[in-house]
Amino acid sequence: MTILFGESIRRLRREKGLTQEQLAARLNVSFQTISKWERGESYPDITMLPVLAGFFGVTTDDLLGIDQAENERHIQEVIRRYETNTVYVYSGDLGEYMAPLKETLKHNPGDYRLWALHFGLLTSLAVGDTTESLNARLPEILSTYDMILENCTNDAIRSDVRGTMCHYYDGILHYNPDDSAAQQALERIVSELPDLYDTRQYVGPMHLHRPDEAMKTVCHEAITDVLGVFIGTVTHLTNRIDGGREEVAVRCAMLDVFGAVYPDGDYGRHWGNVRMLWQIIAQQYANELGEFDEAFAALRRAVELSLAYDALPRVSAHTSPMLRGLVFEKGAQFMWPDTSADGMRKFLNEESGSFNADTPWWPEEFKLDPRFGELLAMVM
Repeated sequence: MTILFGESIRRLRREKGLTQEQLAARLNVSFQTISKWERGESYPDITMLPVLAGFFGVTTDDLLGIDQAENERHIQEVIRRYETNTVYVYSGDLGEYMAPLKETLKHNPGDYRLWALHFGLLTSLAVGDTTESLNARLPEILSTYDMILENCTNDAIRSDVRGTMCHYYDGILHYNPDDSAAQQALERIVSELPDLYDTRQYVGPMHLHRPDEAMKTVCHEAITDVLGVFIGTVTHLTNRIDGGREEVAVRCAMLDVFGAVYPDGDYGRHWGNVRMLWQIIAQQYANELGEFDEAFAALRRAVELSLAYDALPRVSAHTSPMLRGLVFEKGAQFMWPDTSADGMRKFLNEESGSFNADTPWWPEEFKLDPRFGELLAMVM
């Protein structure tokens, strides 16, 4: 962000027809202070900014000479950086990873898009998290959560932050199902969320009146988001089925839905979700049902999806009829960071944190099958 306070104060003073001495007298400061401000050698105390803005009849941004267009471009670059570099997955020190975002927030403390992004990083769940590590971050998370809800007037951001808070409480309950405080807090927040029929994804396509191309984009994005809700809710339902063939059948039915929406195999933001379904189906066939042929067929589909993902350009457009023309980007929301062949290699080698590692994922005789080695070689 560029701040041009010196140039602004000089321009505003001249527009009022004042000398530096006259302005200094009006503001009860020394002539040298005004001179230093205009040369960019010093800045007024922050409490002086509203006084100066009121005196000249401008906003504080105008007074500081902030280039709003440039500032917005910078904010968009920061948002893009974190969204396309996996907001919820990070390596190394989280504080260091968040430093560019915090620096931008320092200059834009009233931008709740940035605060929502900051909140998403604070609540990110990482491999290796424990009940203790999650609860240790909770005070800062709750403080930020309350601040956003108390001050932000954008309902979409407020709903997004509530949903993110639910995700965090769910993580706490994953490690400690008996945490009644987390359960009560989660239930309270869920009760405050809008009904599905009051969301943008439903109201927009049903009631907005826009030119055809703009309307297509609204509908396309709603379809993509609704599929995210679909896979989340059905996955939770499936997890309550006692395994076996019925659970496999439900996941295959989910794949049929994605196949109907994306007959060209251009899964966009849901590329990782579709691969995940094939991975879990392969596990169930291999471990629970002992049907290796079916397991290898599912694994091959997952491997092929990873290789196809790696071959994608950074930005692509859908060709499937229902979403034709909608642009999607690698690393966007719902796209798993390990959707690549490297992620598939980790999965085959039982290195991924997405599944329970207490017991082997693959039977020993399954890994000794030549087909296993062939698939592993494809992603090496």
